[in-house]
Amino acid sequence: MHGGTVAEVAPVAAEPFAWPEPVGGLLGAGGFAAVWELGPDRVIKVAHASHDLARARLHREAEAMRAVQAASGAQRAVPRVHDSGVLADGRAYIAMDRVTGTTVSDLLAEGTMRAPEAIALALSALESLGKIHAAGFVHRDLKPDNLVRTPALNVVILDLGLARKLPADPDDPTRAGVQVGSLEYMPPEQIADSASVDERSDLYAFGCVLYELLAGRPPFVGDAAALERAHAALRPPRLGATVTIPAAIDLLVGDLLAKDRARRPESVAAARERLIVSRDERTPPKMSHSVSMLREGKQPVVLLWAELPRVDRALLS
Repeated sequence: MHGGTVAEVAPVAAEPFAWPEPVGGLLGAGGFAAVWELGPDRVIKVAHASHDLARARLHREAEAMRAVQAASGAQRAVPRVHDSGVLADGRAYIAMDRVTGTTVSDLLAEGTMRAPEAIALALSALESLGKIHAAGFVHRDLKPDNLVRTPALNVVILDLGLARKLPADPDDPTRAGVQVGSLEYMPPEQIADSASVDERSDLYAFGCVLYELLAGRPPFVGDAAALERAHAALRPPRLGATVTIPAAIDLLVGDLLAKDRARRPESVAAARERLIVSRDERTPPKMSHSVSMLREGKQPVVLLWAELPRVDRALLS
């Protein structure tokens, strides 16, 4: 599992529920909801709790998915919603398409991808992410577990349970100052306040995923405290130290991972255009000694000197 979600309770036992048709096996359960089979082509996501916040979050997820469907055209970016509402016991639910394919986390478990395959997957993921943004939402939990590559080699984005509507509305279930998302892929501004995000926050998370696709590991690893410090004040080794890729892609990933969102690409469309242009560059960056360090499981980091006072001394010892 890539990147546990912050501000969620630990997974709990999924409770059965009444439904007008046969319900299949349990596919997965987290701290917020469980997903069950509904025949070969559909699944149902049911919140664990019947309190107002649980209902509000699942209702927001259904709203976001329907809005993305309307903006997606022929190629789906998220699973199609069949029905949503509240069960007789008060728990919220969403019945949706079952997405056939392989999660990016499972693809990564098979080994580091070749750069052309990783870039093709990234371009498809950006296309789907752009449709989420076009529908007026920020995903806020983009990570390998939530990206599925279909047999047609398109990427479908799962789990819009943390999606935030832009501009923010008073009914948004996220409370100001609360941290939600997955720390391995979380931008600095989301770590500080999950309500203060925009489209460029998703681009930072996408940059973390692209880094992992090309390097075989996330840009930062460690416990929660170390990850928070790293996202705030460190940068990972340049990708050119571990893989042979066009220098322009190395630079693009660096821009996606900029601590200041104003230095990131301004939109998904801008990031996608740069990735397409960079893909065809033929001059790879030079290799360095960092290759052997990463292969041995070590992780050199580079300090952003302007932010050095924010780094805990323990991180440098």
